Formats: sequence, structure tokens, C-alpha cells
Amino acid sequence: MYSGFWTQTVLGMAEFSDQPMRRPPTCDLHYDFFPAKHTTEYLESYIDSHIYNSRSLRDRIRFSTSVQQVSRKDGLWHLSLDSNTAVGTGKLIDATGMTSLPYTPKIPGQTGFSGLQIHHKEFGQYEDLIFKSSMIRKVAVIGGAKSAADVAYACAKVGKDVYWIIRPGGAGPAAFLSPEGTGLYRNSNDAFYTRLVSTFLPSPFSEKTWLYRFLQQTTLGIRLLRMFWDGVDRKNRRIADYGRQEGKAMGFGNLEPDTQLFWQNDSSAINQRPDFFETIARKVHVHRQAIDRLTDTSIEFLDIDDSIGDGEDKHTLPVDAIIYCTGWEPTSPHFSSELAGELGLSQPLPTDNAKESNNLETDAADESLNQFISAQFPLLDDPPHNFTAKPALYSPFRLYKAMAPLSDLFSHSIVFLGKLVVGNNFRVAEAQALWAVAYLDGHITPSTSDAVTNINDQYHDFRAKAEEEVNKTVAWCRRRYLDKGRLGSWFFFDAISYSDMLLAQVGLKSHRGKGWFGWFRDLFAPCRARDMKDLADEYKKLYPREENS
Repeated sequence: MYSGFWTQTVLGMAEFSDQPMRRPPTCDLHYDFFPAKHTTEYLESYIDSHIYNSRSLRDRIRFSTSVQQVSRKDGLWHLSLDSNTAVGTGKLIDATGMTSLPYTPKIPGQTGFSGLQIHHKEFGQYEDLIFKSSMIRKVAVIGGAKSAADVAYACAKVGKDVYWIIRPGGAGPAAFLSPEGTGLYRNSNDAFYTRLVSTFLPSPFSEKTWLYRFLQQTTLGIRLLRMFWDGVDRKNRRIADYGRQEGKAMGFGNLEPDTQLFWQNDSSAINQRPDFFETIARKVHVHRQAIDRLTDTSIEFLDIDDSIGDGEDKHTLPVDAIIYCTGWEPTSPHFSSELAGELGLSQPLPTDNAKESNNLETDAADESLNQFISAQFPLLDDPPHNFTAKPALYSPFRLYKAMAPLSDLFSHSIVFLGKLVVGNNFRVAEAQALWAVAYLDGHITPSTSDAVTNINDQYHDFRAKAEEEVNKTVAWCRRRYLDKGRLGSWFFFDAISYSDMLLAQVGLKSHRGKGWFGWFRDLFAPCRARDMKDLADEYKKLYPREENS
């Protein structure tokens, strides 16, 4: 972990409900955002303090061990480990998430480059070398999102010549949002993570209250929402001041997002550094250029960026180090391609195939899905005028509730946690964990219907409804989050409504407000971790252990 890594979630939200985080020192707080090292300390403490049957969570973890292959035989899941050992189990939770496999683009000449090349996952390991070495003066940072901003800023602050390169054909630069709150809200997280703001978001997970229906499905409501999101977008662009004079020669204007914040197509991040924009504008060369190839000492571009100052060779860029801030592979290589497809996991698509195969057609090819999305979410019928969809590289995830394979709904034997992107991972992790336990315990089952009395028919009916829901979620995600939504798992703004939906299906209510004051608080108060502190006990009462054994 690199020293400049800060959380995107504030104190009181970046924790689990059963153990509050110790407040970091004031010098490490900026509107209650804090360096990620405190999260590491919190998690270390968490696994030591949680003890069950005389064994802590730490005692139950096999460190320095990787799973090479997962297979299924005779009703069991078999795991082959790198220590030449094997594990068999009837129930399996895959919590590898979305940030396990670094993605590094393939560039001609890469192997011949003589300088340092690393993925941002390794930045913490190489930080001292990069900062202190006199042999590393010019640093290229490739990528447009939060990790690229962290690396570019950190290198600029120690006096390196930094060249931040964002390809013109991608999703574009991230939007960097103010950490400040509005009104009674201390920070932007407090203001955003409320159920009131959830009604401002077209989401299939939201409760269909009168306010939600008014905002999302009436002409006046949609007009008000457009005004709201336009205002938020203008405010953040004004704060960044992409056209500032001091940044013109450095190409600072190239950091302006291509699409509005509402669409989240170019990602977004909280800016926790008061001097971030000033530092980047003055000290970082920002390129919107496509890379043609690498030589032994330089990057060669396909095109010329005239926004960069005069007097430079705009086609060739000599550099000493390249840091790829290019994200992660969404695949799960410990499952065979055949089994991954059966389980509904994302897989690479043929590069010459612009349309997904194996029954994974785009929503544009399915008129009924298009009609459903347009009817339920009219706001999504007007995408950004400058947006052009890119060819899909991977098939979408097709998991019920973003966790359970459709092929496993009868056996309840496997779930996948963290196969989605959200803005508040702690809350969603806790909600997913409770849903996963209920699923593996056999409590996520078809509802009894007078029309369907045979148990097999009930499950087939359940499977059909679940598959329809998955199809609609994937179609919505593509329309809602554009290219970011191609995987069907980008729920960035939907953490509150998604977690509420999961807990409601399990039958849990203790995290919600009660009575008139509770209703007011439920709508306007920030959703904090402590709200969920009674859920585990509520689950045990709702499903006594005798029923589970």
C-alpha cells in the first residue's frame, strides 16, 4: 500500500457495524476522510478481536496460499492449492472480488523498454525507489482514474517530471469531487449516502416510494433530477477550473471529464488533497494521446496533442519509468472457462467479435428489455451526446443479486462476494455477507404460490424469475453506466438501495428507522455502519440454529 493512499469512504462508514474504528489523529483527517493505513490497522485488529470457538479470524486464514483451480464433482467443490494440497467442501464462498488480477495493456515494444514498468498495485513496493532514485527523473502514468491521480500527484510532490497519459478512445478522465458537505452534512459522503439521494438515482434496487415514482417517472420529476445533476456537475467542474491559465501549457484541460457525473462512465473519486488541482495544473503534463509503441527509452504516440506546450517533441516522450494505473481483470482464472460460463462469471470475448455470444446479446438486440428500461427509467433514454459505446471485451456477470449463479439456485452451494463495483464497500460487504449466509442456509427460496404447488415447479418458476431479473439488471447497468456498465456489475451510486434490497429479501429490518421520527431519520440521515449492528442477532432470531442444522 502506497503512503498517499486515502479512503474514499468516511469515518463511521468505513467500518463494520460490530466494531467501530478508532478515530485517526486530527492531522490525518480531511472532512473525515483519512489515509488507508488506518483501515489496514482496523482490519488487523478486527481479525484478532473476533474469536469463535477459541479461534480468531486470523487463526482461520491460510496466508501466502493461492487457489490454483476450483472444480465440482459428486456434489462437492474441490480446491487445488499452490501448496500441493486439496480441499473439498459442500459450501463455497468466493470472495476474490474485482481487484485481484492487475490489468496491464499490451503495447508493442513493451519488453524492450529499459526503464521501470509496474502496475499501480506494486506502487507501494517501489515508492521509495521511484522517489529517491536519481536514475528515475521522468515518470509516465497511464490511466485516467483515481489510482492514476494518486500516483501522478505523489510523484509530482517529490519533484519528478510527471507525464499523465489518458487515451482518447477510453472512458476519459475521472471526475474528482469535493469532500465538502452541504447544509447540515459534514462531508460529501454524509450528503450522498442517504435514502433521500437514493431516490434521485434510477435504480432497480430502489424502493418504489411515491417520491421515487414522482422523480423517476413523471415529466416534472425528471426535469428536477436533470437540474439537480447538472448543478452537481457544474459545481465540481467550477471547483476544478480546468481552463485555468496556469495549467494551459501543461494540458490541464485534458483532465476535464468527457461525460457528466451522473453517468459515472469515466469513474469518479473524492479529492482529499486541498492542493491537488493546483499541483497537477502546475507540475504534471497531461496528455490525451494514444500510445503507438515503446522504445528502449521512450513512449511514441500515434497522434499529436497540441494542448501540450510548445518547444517539445510531441510525438516521442523519453521516460525513465512507466506506471500502469489501468485497473483490473474481471475474470476468475481458478475456474475453467466452461465452469465459469456455467456459473455466470465474466469471461474474455473474442477480439474480432463485437457482439457477445453464448446467449449474452446486448440489450439493444432485445426490444422487450429496451422497452422495460425506457418505461422504468425514462432518464436513461437521453445518454450523453458525445458518448459512443466501445466494443465489449468481456461478457457480463450473470449472478442473481450479483452473488448466486442461476445454475446453483436449487443446491445453494456457492456464492460470489464482491463481484461488483460500489462506492461504499463496507456496507455492501456486510449486507452481502448476511444474504450469502441466508442463501447457503437455504432461506433464499421460492415463495409459495397457490398456482404452483409442486416443489420442483416452484424452483423452476423461481429460476425463470431470477433469470429475468438478471437480464433486466444487466440491461439496466449498460444503459445506466454506459461503458462502465458493460459487465453488469457497476453499481457505483447504488450502495444504499442495493444493500437495503438484499436485507429486505432476507427479512431483516433493524437497520431501518421506525415511527415518525424514524421515518424522517431513515430518509435524511447518513447511512452509517452502526445502523446495521443488530442485524446478526435479528437474523439468528428469525432463523434459529435448530432450523439450519
